[in-house]
Amino acid sequence: MKLRTLALIVSLLGSGLLAGTAQAQGFVFGTAQPAKPEAAAPSGARSAKVETAQRLLARMGLLRETPSGTLTPATQEAIRAFTAKNGLPATSQVTDALVNSIRRVIWQTQNWSGGNYKGREKLVDAAGLREAQILLGKLGFDAGPLDGTFGPQTQVATEAFQESQSVTVDGLITATVLMNLRRAVNGVGANAKETLRVLNWPDYIEPSVLQDFEKEFKIRLIYDIFAGNDDLQAKIQSSKTPYDLVFPTANAVPAMAAKGLLGKLDKASLKNLSNIDPRVDATLRSWDKDGAYSLPYMWYTVGIAWNPKLTAKAFPGHAMDALTNVFDPETARRFQSCGVGVVDSASDVVPLAAMAAGVPKWDGKNSSNAATQVLNRLSGIVKVIPTDQFIDALANGKICVAIGFSGDAVQAQTKSRGAVEYRVPSDGGLLAIDAMAVPANARNKRAAHLFMDYLMRPQVIGKISNTVGYANANLKAGEFMSEAVKSNPAVVPSTTALSLSSPIPILSEQDQQDISRIWAKFAK
Repeated sequence: MKLRTLALIVSLLGSGLLAGTAQAQGFVFGTAQPAKPEAAAPSGARSAKVETAQRLLARMGLLRETPSGTLTPATQEAIRAFTAKNGLPATSQVTDALVNSIRRVIWQTQNWSGGNYKGREKLVDAAGLREAQILLGKLGFDAGPLDGTFGPQTQVATEAFQESQSVTVDGLITATVLMNLRRAVNGVGANAKETLRVLNWPDYIEPSVLQDFEKEFKIRLIYDIFAGNDDLQAKIQSSKTPYDLVFPTANAVPAMAAKGLLGKLDKASLKNLSNIDPRVDATLRSWDKDGAYSLPYMWYTVGIAWNPKLTAKAFPGHAMDALTNVFDPETARRFQSCGVGVVDSASDVVPLAAMAAGVPKWDGKNSSNAATQVLNRLSGIVKVIPTDQFIDALANGKICVAIGFSGDAVQAQTKSRGAVEYRVPSDGGLLAIDAMAVPANARNKRAAHLFMDYLMRPQVIGKISNTVGYANANLKAGEFMSEAVKSNPAVVPSTTALSLSSPIPILSEQDQQDISRIWAKFAK
């Protein structure tokens, strides 16, 4: 892999990625001899080169489908749009020259040439970047100068590391990537008896839990993240190396099981099953009727979060605990100057939009129509916030009011030192559970069950709750949780607040298609 990384860097240097005098991380692009051109990627087969181009085109906003590595009509259209926009020879194929041209434009237009990334909230700080560069070097990936700057060599080395783990490739040093690098260097490594591949939501684990599991069981743990339930399903279906344990929202479990994406759990092998709170387990069975495919991980509400200092300036004396603050266009417009948004989770936000329109229980077509009317009126007013940016957007005051997850709001509270509030809306919220499930194509189901059982230890799940700010489903975990977390009404709402929350609905295939259509129009 070290040789492959070096070849990638040489290719980037030779391509004129930043032609002329553009500099980053201590070297000048365009000074080496051009690499020999390679043939275009085949149109019918899966190709890492095509997937790279798709990922970069999506980052530029030219492609909206999930990168698949297959040269689709949408990808070809995005390529044509890119070449036309940048005065390049027309093509619909993916070659090294095209990929390098896309990289060059990104570095020049998205402020990467100065060593930064436009969405800097996704990245760790300079100290974390430097640590990541050191760790990449220890693993044989040349990340360039150890300068704590996100430059092109660091990006390419990170992509190579991510590819080596068969996880999501984006080239960014996020908290998850740094966590994975630390374990890759300091974890069980070559002493591992086997490998377990986990796919979870962003910011949803305590890192020491993963390393402790590796050390205790001598199992190497590969950890990846997904953006939403649709992304989760796409990754289960398309990943070259299957995942062994995933964390879907419980209402997505029935459809995933019906599609054959999940396998039944071997609950007889779980020693700590009795630690599960029967009330949470009963709620889980609102979705997974027999509890055959899932176990509860964390539970939460979907409601409204806000920054009181900012909202008081925008709308003095106004009560903030209502859906109308986001879903009523006239009210939302009052907060537009300080930022009003919704988390990028269609299956949560669209049902809430229907509730705001007066349809309290999801019933398919009527709810879809009601949600459509609400969201259509919010175009240009309410922002859609990516799931991995929601916490920082709230904590840093980039958004003053938003619909989102209770646990994310708690993490934003911590990061902002108490500058964020969260409530179950007075006019209705959602109650949800994130579950643990084993994909049907998992290669290491034994280790997946071992890890689930490990997470059901009170001291383990309690530690995770302290980090992520979500309520867990463990009867005995309270003594291992901090008072600040377990007494926070955003983590564990009052009985009255919970009575205002409806279980997140089970969505039929038609519901999912309708919601995807509604969301695509709203989020564009």
